[in-house]
Amino acid sequence: MLLDEKMLVTLQKLGLTYYGARVYVTLVSLGPSDATELAAESEVPRTKIYDVLKRLKTEKWITVEHTRPITYTPKYPRDILEEKKAAFNSEVDDVSNQLSMLYDKLMDKEIPKVWLLRGMDNITAKTLDMIRRAERDIMLLGALYSANEIERLKTELSYAKKKGLNVRAISRQSIKLKEGELEIIKTLSSVIPETKISGPSFSKFVIIDDKELLMMFSKVEDEVLDIDNTIAIWIPNVSIASYQASIFNGIWNE
Repeated sequence: MLLDEKMLVTLQKLGLTYYGARVYVTLVSLGPSDATELAAESEVPRTKIYDVLKRLKTEKWITVEHTRPITYTPKYPRDILEEKKAAFNSEVDDVSNQLSMLYDKLMDKEIPKVWLLRGMDNITAKTLDMIRRAERDIMLLGALYSANEIERLKTELSYAKKKGLNVRAISRQSIKLKEGELEIIKTLSSVIPETKISGPSFSKFVIIDDKELLMMFSKVEDEVLDIDNTIAIWIPNVSIASYQASIFNGIWNE
């Protein structure tokens, strides 16, 4: 008998052996049958057919009628498959929970590497380096920019857009610097069409591919950013970067 291999593979995922799947499908196709007939039609060796049938009975895929010869009958497919699927899903959930607990414990123990950067020149250099490494997403959250940095960013972000990267920015319209007002959204809109007005005024977060995060902070006096006193923390950690990315997306979707 020609059997659907895809069907056999699916049944094996629910716990049947290859021979067991062949015998069960054959039984469903033929109806109640004896061992000799099943061995021939399912192409399962006669030396193995009784072991296969015994296991099918134990696992409740079939019932046995003690006639002469003994007759085997398949359980109704929808009922038995729903039962096995529920059991399989329960096992998957258990494994998922156990593995997640192990993973969470590992993450709790993990000490992320953190680098402290001082000075806008050093911070800008790191920001540009991160952007050049980006493969998928660049997210900029916040309004801590200097005039020099924003011009250099425009060049790199333009290249990133040409490469097809997803570049988005959330910022204030402008910020106050000692040198005067710095237009952020207007300046960035030429290279980042996707911008939104929101986010913190006196800090900035650069998130790259959910893999690395740069957090920038500056002193503030009378609502004026002191760019000369800026520090940043660079964290190349997937867990932390992905958390910040989710915050970015939450603000973006609002």
